[in-house]
Amino acid sequence: METELMTEATVQALRDRLEMRERQINAMHQISGALFSKTNLDDLLRETLTVSLATVDADAGSILLYDREKNVLVFRYVIGGATWLVGREIDPATDPRGKASRVFLTGESLITPDTTTAGHNVTIDDVTGYHTENILTVPLKNMNETIGVMQALNRRTGMFDVDDQELLEIVSSLASTSIVNATLAQEAQLAAVARAVGDLGHDIKNALTPIETMVDTTVDAFFIPMFEELDAIAASWRGTDPDKAATLLETTQMLRDWYPEMQGSVKDGCADIREMVSTIADYIKGVQATNFEVNSLDGVIQERLRRLKVLARNRRVTLHLDDMTAVPPFAFDHRLLGRAVFNLVNNSLGAIDDAVKKKKLEMRSGGFNVRITATAVTEGVFPDGGYCRIAVQDDGPGVPDHVKELLFTIKAISTTPGGTGIGTRFVKSVADAHGGQVGVESKEGCGAIFWLKLPLTHPAV
Repeated sequence: METELMTEATVQALRDRLEMRERQINAMHQISGALFSKTNLDDLLRETLTVSLATVDADAGSILLYDREKNVLVFRYVIGGATWLVGREIDPATDPRGKASRVFLTGESLITPDTTTAGHNVTIDDVTGYHTENILTVPLKNMNETIGVMQALNRRTGMFDVDDQELLEIVSSLASTSIVNATLAQEAQLAAVARAVGDLGHDIKNALTPIETMVDTTVDAFFIPMFEELDAIAASWRGTDPDKAATLLETTQMLRDWYPEMQGSVKDGCADIREMVSTIADYIKGVQATNFEVNSLDGVIQERLRRLKVLARNRRVTLHLDDMTAVPPFAFDHRLLGRAVFNLVNNSLGAIDDAVKKKKLEMRSGGFNVRITATAVTEGVFPDGGYCRIAVQDDGPGVPDHVKELLFTIKAISTTPGGTGIGTRFVKSVADAHGGQVGVESKEGCGAIFWLKLPLTHPAV
């Protein structure tokens, strides 16, 4: 009888092991088919995570890849209740006890059977309302190098076990090589685009030079002599037709007041184009050169918004710039921060204009408003204190939820004609360069508030 029981137990163990091997083989077939059919990195990550979660019967999960330049883990693809995490970063050095950080640093898989007893960080659960019960985290390894981590959350039946771990390690091992190859191919493509943008940028900058020269010479060679001639004509009319002379003098003065604004607008526009070319090149290359100096925020913002006044006026939008003199001077890159605020205000103008054209907003008798504010909390330590908060608030159409959750990520999209989503990603890169934060508060149909929160002290200064 005892021998029969041992035989039955042995047979059952062999059946379980055979079933496990079948699952492994099926997983390898699925992931191999998915990997060989995908060359785009985003598609590859989606297929990898989808197959992985199905293989271990998990409800949700994510893939984080390591960014060498920033030394952070970046959420690259998420399935489940926290898709807004895409683009968010984790610093393994400052969060070594976090499960993703721990697996990345040790290169060893980790099963968390019960999050209530494992010191689980419930911040994400609180934000999303998704309750994480158990987690399986495995490293993504190419050869002996860990390039990221993959997490599976909440096994639908039972708990994650060593068999699930072995399965996910096989899938991650197969996927890692393809991810590295796709990343290298993407980097090569971006390098080619960067070279092309560099060549184009050089040509654009050369083309701007004669425009700027022409504006300066036109003022000296045409406008000033013209004003002098008009003054002489008005003087000659004073005795015979004083009303006509007065009208001519008034018109001449209007032109005198207008041409410096025109000259400044052209020069500002040329300067903006030069900066945009540099910004696009930096964005494509994935770098963001910074120059931190202690500056007054008020002057930088005023100078940038001057360039948008004509555009705002044409779109029946009033720009309100609140007094920022109470914000103490602090260290920031005036070029990057100026462009970031410029982008946010310009985005608001574009959203309002597009909504009016599409009849989503009725044109109001008083037009629309965009308000730019800045406040500072000098006491405390960032992010709870020691910060400057810059906000751009509009009474436009608001931001749809499906757009809002992707803003400031690599998947950012634009709802305005000709928009690319690059502007908000640039704003995020500026916040990152300053060690700050960025966000949006909006309800569709009720306007939006975009904000930047920057530390008042920076180690670069």
